[in-house]
Amino acid sequence: MKLPLSAGSPDAAPEMAKPSLPATWLILHALFCATSMAVGFRFSRLVVFLLFLPTPPMNPSAHLVSLVTPPVMLASSNATATITTTTTTTTTVTTTTTVAESEAGSNAHHQVHHGPVFVGRHAIRVRKWPHPNPGELLKAHSILAAVQEAQRRSRNRLADPLRPVIAVTPTTTSALQAPSLTSLAHTLRLVDAPLRWIVVEPGHRTDAVAAVLARSGLDFLHLVASDGASTARLRMHALREVRKEKMDGVVVFADENGILRTELFDEAQKVKSVGAVPVGILGEDEGTKESFLQAPACDEAGKLVGYHVSEETLLPAARSDMLLSTRLEWAGFVVNARVLWEGAAERPEWVRDLDAVDGGAHLDSPLALVTDAGQVEPLARCAQAALAWSLRSDALHEVKFPHEWKFDAPLVSAASRQQSSVVNTEDGH
Repeated sequence: MKLPLSAGSPDAAPEMAKPSLPATWLILHALFCATSMAVGFRFSRLVVFLLFLPTPPMNPSAHLVSLVTPPVMLASSNATATITTTTTTTTTVTTTTTVAESEAGSNAHHQVHHGPVFVGRHAIRVRKWPHPNPGELLKAHSILAAVQEAQRRSRNRLADPLRPVIAVTPTTTSALQAPSLTSLAHTLRLVDAPLRWIVVEPGHRTDAVAAVLARSGLDFLHLVASDGASTARLRMHALREVRKEKMDGVVVFADENGILRTELFDEAQKVKSVGAVPVGILGEDEGTKESFLQAPACDEAGKLVGYHVSEETLLPAARSDMLLSTRLEWAGFVVNARVLWEGAAERPEWVRDLDAVDGGAHLDSPLALVTDAGQVEPLARCAQAALAWSLRSDALHEVKFPHEWKFDAPLVSAASRQQSSVVNTEDGH
């Protein structure tokens, strides 16, 4: 009969010391958790990845060469090349940057061979650093500019050739005359259509205006009206010159106190007789400092029904209130130059002859050009977005006039004056 083994017998020791399977996994899990907390990531997944994932064959020497050795460069004997290789290796990303510079003036052609770069167990391909040809780069820019110009013309639907633009600017002597005309000249230079700039002065031609016109690089016409003529008279003098010379195109009123967008000239190409565009008013209006939009008012069908003279005032198109219409800005109107010609067949019945306009009252109103304000064409699809801005402020005319915007003489220091006096004394002896 076999007696049971006692606890102290040697045969009972292995059976009592054998741990259970759940206890073993618990101990391993605790060990992995502690290791993961120490290294910052799940260490258990890395162990499984290294133990059980099949590893593709890899040449260790090629791996080390690709990370340490710079790429091979083949160059001619008369060229000097400098290779700089920067390798940055982190846990998961390896970045290799190769910069090659050749001596200036060398015509040698270099061929750079880039080896594979290994990121972990996978090789990636590094492409050669591009060296664009300056000639090809300029050609690409010219093609891009041509495409943009074609897109702009397609967007504006200007299939017909552009009509010439006639910009009329009445100007009087003031401190802001030269800066305003200079700014306006830069805007007119951006117009795509052929342009002629008519500038009218009262009394005589001033050197300041002549200098601005000469530097503008534009086709200009410098006119002189009677001495003491108002801005309205100067404007009518320019329109009579358009009629006399039978200038063809569209007339845009570019006053020196205005700011014009290039889109204004695109919309002016669509006018048939007389058109109106939105204008933003900045500054003072009858003593009140405010900003608002002057724009043609249209119905749902897009037909003109009136004019937004101010933010709260609407002038109906059927109402002939010339006194109220004098508050309208000329910059918000464009005219087909042919309707100004004497005896022109293109002039409709509702457009006045310039002799009748010049002899009448309220020359400050652009609606003086028409007998029926409801026939004016609303341009820009009657949109409420300003295509020009007009600055209204009496303070602009009260600025102190400087002397040619420069100092009379250069500043002389006290030391220079003392040295000059010593030289004069020696010359006297």
